Amino acid sequence: MRARAISPQAQLKLEVVEAQLMRKLGIIGGTGREGSALALRYAKAGWLVYVGSRDPKRAQLFIEKLQSELREASGDLIGCSNIEAAEYGEAVFLAIPYIGLKETLDQVESWLDQKLLVDVVVPNIMRTSYLLNEKQLELYRQHFGAGRAPSVTEEIYMYLNNAYGIKPRVVAALKTVSFKTIADLKTPFKQTILIWGFNSEDLHQLRSLLKQAFPEAELLEVPQMYWSSIEGVCEFIRHMSIQGVRIEALSFTYS
Repeated sequence: MRARAISPQAQLKLEVVEAQLMRKLGIIGGTGREGSALALRYAKAGWLVYVGSRDPKRAQLFIEKLQSELREASGDLIGCSNIEAAEYGEAVFLAIPYIGLKETLDQVESWLDQKLLVDVVVPNIMRTSYLLNEKQLELYRQHFGAGRAPSVTEEIYMYLNNAYGIKPRVVAALKTVSFKTIADLKTPFKQTILIWGFNSEDLHQLRSLLKQAFPEAELLEVPQMYWSSIEGVCEFIRHMSIQGVRIEALSFTYS
């Protein structure tokens, strides 16, 4: 069959229709290391990925540099603001530095109510909570024990619920996986991905979302009492995995 020429108007309409058929993913902090690696992987898996940034022009320039890596991808990337990434994504990855959480959540909160929000934030400093006040921390410790610090996942939920009265469907994944491993699209991903969340429905959706881009990964659910402890050793686990060390088990003891 001979190929037919297509007008620019018809081509644009075709592209719009194809985009509407794609599943849409938002990445807040999509130009960072973890965010860009996730964007490429999900675009390869057929998703239309909204790559968010504080500066939309930066995001647009950033994805232009990635086009050479998308030649065989069935999905696509759109550079945009973090607010647009939160608005248009069916699910949203949160891939920003811990210290920038409050400012970013305040900007995007109106789009997060009842939307699956995947926390991949790793606090790489010894910290007290940036999001919760002393009264909120005391309520947390009354439930989980004196001296306990909430995980980032718990902080995000408690902050958005207390500050804005919304109930984000916060889950967590990929915190122990190096961005280099996520970005390596040529090597089959066969690592274990630790996941957690507050209810089974959200975890079911998270499993489905991860299997789209990591079909050979083992997904292992972590009990809530260990979330904060896992975050404390994420950087170590990432470093060891890059060195080729596979960690089969973790043990935590509380006195």
